[in-house]
Order: sequence, then structure tokens, then C-alpha cells
Amino acid sequence: MHLHSVSPSSLTQPIRRAVLAVLLTGLFATSLASAAESPSLRHTFFMRGQIVEAQDASLVVCIGRADGAAVGQELDVVRHRRVRTGPKGMGRFEREVVGKVRIDAIVDDHYAEASVVSGKAGQHDSIELLTPQQ
Repeated sequence: MHLHSVSPSSLTQPIRRAVLAVLLTGLFATSLASAAESPSLRHTFFMRGQIVEAQDASLVVCIGRADGAAVGQELDVVRHRRVRTGPKGMGRFEREVVGKVRIDAIVDDHYAEASVVSGKAGQHDSIELLTPQQ
């Protein structure tokens, strides 16, 4: 029986590439997971403006001090509703103003308590804090 000897140097390059690929994949996955858990990232890109809790006329909204919210501000409540399904199954949506809320208290940088001034407001509706154009 004849065995071929393999020199250590011929295995070094593929092993280094495999180890580097595993390390980079792990680093990328860890970065992605920590970014998704970051409250400010989640707030800025996914939840900003959402009504996250609604009980009767009392609301918790995802707009806070960092967004420029202030006690007494009145904001329109917007409901997004599907009006039809477009090509490739994509939905077509319409924005409808369904009410108005007033900021009653700033909880922190990301949240405020609000109350319904007129119309309706429910969980998953959104509000927008408009800043004046300069």
C-alpha cells in the first residue's frame, strides 16, 4: 500500500481561508443581532411614530424627547390601509387621517404618553411629528 504524503504548506492556505470565513461570518452575525436589539435603532427605523399601546383614550406613542416631542403638541393620527393588491402580490396602501392626539407627558427619549383629542387612534396606527421647514 502506497500513501501519498501531503505537505503541511499545501493545506495551510485553504485552512486559513476557511477559518477567516468562519470568523467573518460570526462577526457579521453578532453585529446584526446586537443592532437589531438596540432600542434606538429599532426606534429610529421600525417603530418611530407608532402607537404602541392604546387603552381607551390613553396612548403610549413611539415619539419622545429625541424626536423633538413636547407636552401640548397635537398630532394627526394616520391609519394605513390596503386598498388593493398590485403586481407580484405587493399591496397598495392609502394613508387616512383618522384622528388627532395631544402629547400629555414625555416618558423618555423614545416614548411619550398621549390622549385622543378627536377621532380614533388605535395600536399600530401612526402619528407624525412634523418639524417646521426652515
